[in-house]
Amino acid sequence: MRLFPAFAFCLGLLSAGVADAQGFAQDVARVDLIEGWRQDDGTHVAAIEITLEPGWHTYWRVPGASGIPPHFDWSGSDNLASVAYEWPRPDAFDSAGALTIGYHDRLVLPVILRATDPEAPIDVSLDLFFGVCEDICVPADATVSARLDPTAEAQGRDRIDAALATRAWTPAQAGVEVVSCSVRPGESGHDLIATVTFREPPSAGQIGILESGRSDIWVGEARTETRGRTVTATARIGGTETVLDRGDLRVTVLDGTRFVDIPGCQSPG
Repeated sequence: MRLFPAFAFCLGLLSAGVADAQGFAQDVARVDLIEGWRQDDGTHVAAIEITLEPGWHTYWRVPGASGIPPHFDWSGSDNLASVAYEWPRPDAFDSAGALTIGYHDRLVLPVILRATDPEAPIDVSLDLFFGVCEDICVPADATVSARLDPTAEAQGRDRIDAALATRAWTPAQAGVEVVSCSVRPGESGHDLIATVTFREPPSAGQIGILESGRSDIWVGEARTETRGRTVTATARIGGTETVLDRGDLRVTVLDGTRFVDIPGCQSPG
């Protein structure tokens, strides 16, 4: 993504209309639901698949400063109690000097669907809002629906399993020993600082991503430093409050081969 073409295109939307942009996005992105299978515990494993034209990308849940975060609306579904997302490892790349986090060409996002009645079908209706980018960035939306029968033969297992194989490691799996988070006065405002110490030194090129877990507090792009076994991520923080509960925070450490999800900024054990 380049900032100037995207800005110029957005200006064009004022006259062309957002509907035209979303219609254009449908030409470069296709959304499907991989129906998956029902597990022994009554949950249903499925996946959202976004297939993009070559050269296009879409975004992870934290897209970077200039990206468009995805939004999922399952409210039209029946017999669906909860949804959990198993994000595959995203790519981190530079877009006009800004960090962007997302997926090139294709995203298979596994979802764990918990039925209210595990023995009955889940009637899925998903409204998805997301962004796609090449030299220009446009919003897109899609609606997918399916009846997920608990006795149906598994569908798309190979694609879902391949995505699950790259999902985030837990702190224990990654050998995290100590996690600490704090908010301190910065040069202009406040900084959120997260420090993660691993059992073994991580590879070069670590990227730290910080999330407040609250809609009224924003967190900027983190500056990440790796020294020995410790990765420190520092990001500007702002909003209506600067007092955070450790349980609300989320720290992700990403490199070229894996990523580690630390919910709640809690040390393991």
